[in-house]
Amino acid sequence: MLAEAGASVPEIAAITGHSYRTINSILEKYLPRTRHLAEMAMAKLENSGRTDFANRLQTGPLQQKKGKAK
Repeated sequence: MLAEAGASVPEIAAITGHSYRTINSILEKYLPRTRHLAEMAMAKLENSGRTDFANRLQTGPLQQKKGKAK
């Protein structure tokens, strides 16, 4: 349930007290790969400040900013 709510492995470990290895094992066995999880992951990627390059790939050619050369 925590992972489905968007919690990361370190966040789950902080709540449950399990090791990262145990959490990963549990998630591998019981967490279904759903469209909802995929959409949450893509939203995180698209909204991250560090994914400017990926966002530009999706939206077209590089836009030159005023006063800056390519």
